[in-house]
Amino acid sequence: MDLRVKLSLKVKIFLSVGLFYLAAVGTLTYLTIRSQRNLLLEQMAERAKAGISLMELSVTGALYKLDIFRLETIAREAKALPDVDYAYIFDNNGRIVGDYHEDQNQLFLTFTDELGKRILKSNEILVNIGDKKDILDISKPVNLGHQRLGGIRLGFDLNPILEEIRTVTFKAVGIATAIFLLGLGFIFIITARMTKPLEKLTVAAKRIEEGDLQYRVAIDRDDEIGSLAKAFDQMAERLMQREKELKESQNTLRRADRLSSLGLLTAGLAHEIRNPLVAIRTFTQLLPERYEDAEFREGFQGLALKEVDRICGLINDLLSFARPSRPNVAEENMNDIVDGIARILETEAKEKSVEITRDFTPTLPKIWVDKEQLKQVFMNLILNAIQAMKEGGSIFISTRITSRNEHSDQFVQVEIRDTGIGISPENLEHIFDPFFTNKDEGSGLGLSISHQIVQEHGGYVTVESKVGVGTTFFINLPTGKPIRQLGNGRAHANEANLSH
Repeated sequence: MDLRVKLSLKVKIFLSVGLFYLAAVGTLTYLTIRSQRNLLLEQMAERAKAGISLMELSVTGALYKLDIFRLETIAREAKALPDVDYAYIFDNNGRIVGDYHEDQNQLFLTFTDELGKRILKSNEILVNIGDKKDILDISKPVNLGHQRLGGIRLGFDLNPILEEIRTVTFKAVGIATAIFLLGLGFIFIITARMTKPLEKLTVAAKRIEEGDLQYRVAIDRDDEIGSLAKAFDQMAERLMQREKELKESQNTLRRADRLSSLGLLTAGLAHEIRNPLVAIRTFTQLLPERYEDAEFREGFQGLALKEVDRICGLINDLLSFARPSRPNVAEENMNDIVDGIARILETEAKEKSVEITRDFTPTLPKIWVDKEQLKQVFMNLILNAIQAMKEGGSIFISTRITSRNEHSDQFVQVEIRDTGIGISPENLEHIFDPFFTNKDEGSGLGLSISHQIVQEHGGYVTVESKVGVGTTFFINLPTGKPIRQLGNGRAHANEANLSH
């Protein structure tokens, strides 16, 4: 399971600069607190050194005479001083000769702790924060000339200093937090200003991708981002111009393909129109001779109207197919579109001894398509099927609802199956390439244009073929939301349907 979170550029920049800023402020705050703490402890140590040095003046004579009473008095007076926790005076042998306790319980004893042992051996002032972190221990040897008489050991209470350090720490952390939050605000504003043009470029890129080539970024800046925005707008302008040229070329090719299909229909339709005209002409010639025959007149009228209506229907279907039209997306019944083209081509099919059968699903939902463009698709496919059966055969046309899998969207599927010569495997993968054809006549654009039209509607085309058995085309068009028609007249399918 992938738990990675996709972060925007704004968030990445904000987090990166924010973490760096946090590290910088945190480090500075820590160093400030540590420096202040060391300064306070150094001040305390200096006070302790000054105090023990003054005490040495009064201890030297009594220690030389080993005046125990005087030494105890000095030790108790030192203990009474502010922040002094304990006070000892010891002789050259390490015995305590000045004890601050009222009961003198340490008198003539020696220090047993590790620090005390070091003090007895040291010839210099020792300042140490002992095992108890709230006590500063200081000791100083007492000498008379070159003779060592003993020493003094004092313990100072650090709690007042530690309390001051905590106060300084809280203040420093509070100030640092306020500075950090204020800095984060500035970082957010700067990040937003930096990434806003990029967000505009991203939106513009998506709009261009969706087909809105008229969208412009319009960022007026003198830096690199401004240059990028200008280049982007110029690119969109060139794309719009090239798409316009491409659209014009495509329309020209599609009109040529439609005219080519119409040329193939001309002979068959001319024969189909000539037969009823001959019948009407014959009845018209006989009408003066048999005008008094009421049964003849009624039969003539019914036949003439029926044949004229049939001719008008054929002509209207041809005009509807041949007439160029602007893209017009609307809800259409696929059965009606396919059936209309099949009826137009039935005459051509009969001429080639080809039978067209239909099996339409009556409950098909209406879908959003350009009817005229899809007529061209089915005209190409059915004509190709007729031409693939030179010795006659059959074409089976059916419609149904289908989907690629149980989780995908639904499609209206049109199946066109013939019993023609089939397509070889090496040619099957090239049939949608422009100008590719195996026929003696034709431009090789019909299937390419048909494939493009279906794709523009958000659909897809699949083909199954076996040499000597026949070929089946499956045209799949999406149901659901309509395709979107842009201002440039080009129809685009829903973005969700373009991933086929």
